[in-house]
Amino acid sequence: MLVNRIPLAAMCAALCVGPALAAGSGSGSGSGSEGSSEQAPASRQERLTSADSWLPMPTLSAFILNRTSIDATIIVDMGIDVPDATLRRHANANGPRVRDALRTALTTYANAYYRNHTAPDPATITRLLQQAVDQTLGAQGGRVLLVNIMFQRRQGL
Repeated sequence: MLVNRIPLAAMCAALCVGPALAAGSGSGSGSGSEGSSEQAPASRQERLTSADSWLPMPTLSAFILNRTSIDATIIVDMGIDVPDATLRRHANANGPRVRDALRTALTTYANAYYRNHTAPDPATITRLLQQAVDQTLGAQGGRVLLVNIMFQRRQGL
């Protein structure tokens, strides 16, 4: 019985830690501003364009789960192009909700749409992320643009 509890505990820990890692700044070291409630924008993505309509998003990741372990990780770099100034202000004001919806959409893809031992489908990922943005903003007008999709399979599979 104890043997069955260990993989279950590991999977629960991975599910709890995954969103926290995805929400972090990714630097690994404390910035000294622990009281700050705003998440710093991704400077690497800010350099992609000088357009005012570009809203960079933090790097998102999701685990592809097997029954007893994590098989792989999908990591997505992206941003949202919002030409309408009013909708862009709304998107900036609701940044945490937008990021949460994007993480949920990527996790949905990883655990419901991904076919085992295949490459991730950028069209499906984009469609799910776009639906999440449109639903969260309450209007169409923001366009999801994928910058990079990385897929890391666990070694030994």
